[in-house]
Amino acid sequence: STESELLEFKARGLPSDILSMENSLIILNSESRCPFIIDPASSATDWLTNQLALDDSRPLEIVPSADPRFQNKTELAVRFGKTLVILEVDSVEPMLVPLVKRDFSNQGSRRVVQIGDKQVDFNMQFRMYLVTRNPRPHLPPDTKAIISEVNFSVTRAGLEGQL
Repeated sequence: STESELLEFKARGLPSDILSMENSLIILNSESRCPFIIDPASSATDWLTNQLALDDSRPLEIVPSADPRFQNKTELAVRFGKTLVILEVDSVEPMLVPLVKRDFSNQGSRRVVQIGDKQVDFNMQFRMYLVTRNPRPHLPPDTKAIISEVNFSVTRAGLEGQL
């Protein structure tokens, strides 16, 4: 990534410390694994939503995990190739595991994924980001194996970088 890109990230709200810069690159370049973002201060979440909103080809959907229409919104995001940011996640919901694992099956020419009790057409444009404010979420080893854990917790170097 170039220095000008990192400056643009800062302009969109990313903290200016080195850890945040490195984490932003991990998030934006993780094509094969779903980023699980630990962000107690919500500063990275603000940057992420600003950054993802720039992509006109992929509409952004932000949904809290406690939303009563959570499953429906997830299904629609998968079907229509949206970018889905799920907030307040403390672990990977069982319903999301096939999505995170990218566990697809083919039905004729259609690629589908199981979400809850439904088979949903999978659009290859779909991206998902899981975000928590919990600084120490309980993630079992089998879950850690299928995600990219990105921690934006405050460090001494991060505080010094913000001065």
